Amino acid sequence: MYLKRLELSGFKSFAKHIILDFTTPITAVVGPNGSGKSNVAEALQWALGEQSMKSLRGKRGEDLIFAGSPTSPRLGRASVTVVFDNSKKKFGNIDFDEVSIERKVYRDGINEYFLNGSKSRLKDIIEALSNVGLGASQHHIISQGEADRILYASVAERRAMIEDALGIKIFQLKRKESERKLEATEENMRQVASLRREIQPHLRFLQVQAEKAEKSTEIRARLKEKLLEYLGRERSYLKAETDKTVDVKAEPKKAVAAKEAEIALLRNKLQEEEACLSDRQACLPAGRGAGTLSVTDNAITDTKARVDMARAKISQLERDLGRLEGMLETEKGRGRANKALSVPPAELKVFLEKIDGDIVEAMELSDLEDTRRILKGVSQVVREFLKKLFSPAENGTDAATSLERRKLELEKELGARKKDEENAQKIYAEMSSKIQNSLQNLRGIEKRIYELESETSALRDKLRSAELAEEKLRLRREDFERELEESASILDGAKEAVYDGEFEINLRDTLRREIERAKIKLEEAGGVDGSVLKEFEDVKARDEFLARELEDLGKAAGDLRKIIKELETQLDQDFKNGVEKINKEFQEYFETMFGGGKAELKLVQPKQLSKEKSEAGEVSEDYAEAEEEKESGIDVLIDLPRKRIKSLDMLSGGERALASIALLFAMSAVNPPPFLVLDETDAALDEANSRRYSEMLSGLSKRAQLIVITHNRETMHSAGALYGVTLGNDSISRLISIQLEDAEKIAKR
Repeated sequence: MYLKRLELSGFKSFAKHIILDFTTPITAVVGPNGSGKSNVAEALQWALGEQSMKSLRGKRGEDLIFAGSPTSPRLGRASVTVVFDNSKKKFGNIDFDEVSIERKVYRDGINEYFLNGSKSRLKDIIEALSNVGLGASQHHIISQGEADRILYASVAERRAMIEDALGIKIFQLKRKESERKLEATEENMRQVASLRREIQPHLRFLQVQAEKAEKSTEIRARLKEKLLEYLGRERSYLKAETDKTVDVKAEPKKAVAAKEAEIALLRNKLQEEEACLSDRQACLPAGRGAGTLSVTDNAITDTKARVDMARAKISQLERDLGRLEGMLETEKGRGRANKALSVPPAELKVFLEKIDGDIVEAMELSDLEDTRRILKGVSQVVREFLKKLFSPAENGTDAATSLERRKLELEKELGARKKDEENAQKIYAEMSSKIQNSLQNLRGIEKRIYELESETSALRDKLRSAELAEEKLRLRREDFERELEESASILDGAKEAVYDGEFEINLRDTLRREIERAKIKLEEAGGVDGSVLKEFEDVKARDEFLARELEDLGKAAGDLRKIIKELETQLDQDFKNGVEKINKEFQEYFETMFGGGKAELKLVQPKQLSKEKSEAGEVSEDYAEAEEEKESGIDVLIDLPRKRIKSLDMLSGGERALASIALLFAMSAVNPPPFLVLDETDAALDEANSRRYSEMLSGLSKRAQLIVITHNRETMHSAGALYGVTLGNDSISRLISIQLEDAEKIAKR
């Protein structure tokens, strides 16, 4: 079995996707008139490449798409897929166990073809079908009312149908392809010959120029020798000078780099020293902080001011201490004489002076901690004085005690102030020393940087001299390369020798003059135009190529003619043998159908056809003359038993149907197609002929797979599977499972 299944979606009345599986030798499709069963045959016909919309009962591509109904919307596309069993690899180069051919049509008229899911051309589909005997004539699908079309086809059309049935269409395609290639090859040969004719005059002119150039060969040879020597010497000179320049540049370049590195280090150090002078904290000695001096900005001027302030405070404390000691002696002397006075006037004076001095000092200080300390002392003195003022004055002991205590405090404070002054003075001295050292270092660094920059400038002058020499060498090297390129035609492939050889670097000027003289001689001798010689070689090579191409094309044309002749021979032989086999089967089926008689296919030429028909008296002389202008083809000769009917035009409808069926079955028996679709070809048969038809179907089903669309009960009996087609109220065709009894009822409608 070749045909496995048919899938329809949106095709005509089959709006929904349906699948018909073909699992028996004969499958019947039955249904009432108008149900859409004939659409099955048309779907197969369309999917396999049918291009005639008339054959599909339509005018445009969109007529094949479900048009909708009052209850169902119209669809935008239709698709039909035909699936073949290819387990025996009958489809040639398609190496799959199944081959699916799908065709889609859209409402804009666009058609698409798919071969095993891949988008393909119609040409590819037709070629694949030709391998299994399904040609473009589609003789294997006999639509309703076209059973006898093979009888009434022209002799050329009938021949095409039989060629399709015999499976030799693929050889015709190959022959046409070979003929197309031969035509293209012959056209190429004409073009190549024309090109050769066009270039011959120019080639002869170039040849004369080339012969003339031979006279300059000796001069060119000497010039080439001189050029090689001169260019080699120049190359050696440039290399030596370049190496020398590299050596000259190396030492100052290295020295400049070293000095620039040293200058960079010195500049970093210079920045550090400048930072020391600008950043006052950086000038403090290592390990020292502000200490009791509470240095806030660490500037040397501030440090000096603090030293002076400490010294002034010490002087003030010493004065206060002296006054306090005097007051203490006075107090001790007057103590006994002034027992009735709680606070003597002298002590009151000392107290007030003390308070006044501390307040003045606190106002002058900028350090908050020192100010707080002094004010705290003032507060303490005030409290003690008030206590003494309001205490009974027994004697001078309390005032003296107070003065003694104050004396101790002043002495303690004086010691602390002296220590602070000593530390501040030491910091000031160290800062001054460091600043002096930094200034001295700065001058030394700046001097060294100046010296290094001077030395670097001198080295750069040397480098610039070397670079200038290097630039001159570069320009000279460019001149050398230009001369080398300009001399390429004279050196004639020996350019590498300039770089490979060893040459002296002297006598270049002498060689240069000799070269100029040689060039003048070459020009006087006619010179050698390298472009002309190259053009001559190119045109000569082109002519030789065209000659070879013409020879190859001639061989190819000969091979194609041989292939075409072999294909024609094979086609002619296969066709004649096929017609003989069809005639044998045709006669047997014809006798079965008509109970005797004769039927034959005859290969005729146009004149033979006209002559034979004219001699038989079956056609007019005018008809014979018209037929002489037609192509050769196949004629059908029949002789019904018990009747004097030998013309197809004289057959009744039933007789035409029987004759057509006999011929179609004979063609299918000789070279069975993958399947044969018969769309109500038995409609015109009576009961007796229907039985014969059914028997022939059974016999033919052993050679070919049959899909039969029928109302005939005898035909249904021969089928192994039945598909029923019904049309619902929504105008959509559907498949139903059907029993044989139901099929018979449908057949009686």
